[in-house]
Amino acid sequence: MLLAGLTLSQPSPFQQRVQQAIQNGGSKFAETMKQDPDQALCSQYRDKLPPELVGAFLERQRALIKYPADGKLMGDWKQGEALFTNPRKGNCYACHTGDPREAGAGRMGPGLVNYGQRGTSEAVVKYTYDKIYNAWATMPCSLMYRAGYHGILTPEETAHVTAFLLDPASPVNAKR
Repeated sequence: MLLAGLTLSQPSPFQQRVQQAIQNGGSKFAETMKQDPDQALCSQYRDKLPPELVGAFLERQRALIKYPADGKLMGDWKQGEALFTNPRKGNCYACHTGDPREAGAGRMGPGLVNYGQRGTSEAVVKYTYDKIYNAWATMPCSLMYRAGYHGILTPEETAHVTAFLLDPASPVNAKR
């Protein structure tokens, strides 16, 4: 029985190879691959957190959101469009349809055409901003990456993408 316990506590050959790859990839790669505690929870529960963990999880994720220095959560939609389609920045179009004229739009995430029909109330703007900055602050373990949290978008850039989705003049919301 002791032998079985020792066997189970030893890392598998696969886990050993993964750890070696992480270490050989350099410190930046190792830091990128290191799971934060909430990522570990998402992995442990395969993205289905037990209800008793959800409240504290959301609270921790909301605390990670940073807002623009000027306090404006909607920026310039034209800058937001450039970020939405830039594969080195937002890259939102890899998973979402924004402007329906964009040929390369993805289908993994929900379509965002006419997203602005929700209006621009303070609650809608804040929800949209928060979702873009840190998707886990609105849906635990969401597949959507946490663009602001990981430094892909600044708070100001997040406000621009928010405007791209909500501004009535944006192609996302154009009357056709």
